[in-house]
Amino acid sequence: MTKTNLGLKNMRKLSFDTPDKALEFLLDGNKKFIEGKPEIKNYCFDSMLKSLDEGQKPYAIVLSCSDSRVCPEILFDTGLGELFCVRTAGNTIGPNVLESIEYAVKKLKIKLLIILSHQDCGVMKYAMNAPLYNDCFENLIYQVQSVKHEKGLDDYDALAKEYLEVCKHRLLVKSNIINNAAENEGLKIVKTYFDIETGRINVVD
Repeated sequence: MTKTNLGLKNMRKLSFDTPDKALEFLLDGNKKFIEGKPEIKNYCFDSMLKSLDEGQKPYAIVLSCSDSRVCPEILFDTGLGELFCVRTAGNTIGPNVLESIEYAVKKLKIKLLIILSHQDCGVMKYAMNAPLYNDCFENLIYQVQSVKHEKGLDDYDALAKEYLEVCKHRLLVKSNIINNAAENEGLKIVKTYFDIETGRINVVD
């Protein structure tokens, strides 16, 4: 069997002067995803070898939920080597998650950190009615329910949006590396929310 040329191209090597420009680029990629006009269509192992043989140089960190519908690379229309993704159920933050992000900030020198929550999150749904102290998902529920009780929320999508601020606060308080980068080294932390019904990722103030 002979190999056919499918028009494969080398992968993108991108860099941005500011985290704002990187964010703008990613949101534009999300627009392409919504419109069904993605640029990332034909990356394969061969093109990865040609483009990433010198190592990774991602321009953004994405902390997102492990939900199978919330894949940052696809939602932002990016390819291999562009995003440093850390995914956990409900984008909750434990020691290993924190250190993974610290590594990306300190060693990879990434200046944009996106926290991505989403509509119809199973963790938020479960947390709405689960007892605070139980044997199932104790750490997940404790982190999320503190927001539910503090804000008096009864809607799990509203809870997902409010929890974004808790994530940001936790990153800054628990990590000297992240806090110092945000205060002194130009790290930008952005809260975002993925609307599954529209496909759109919106920045949350």
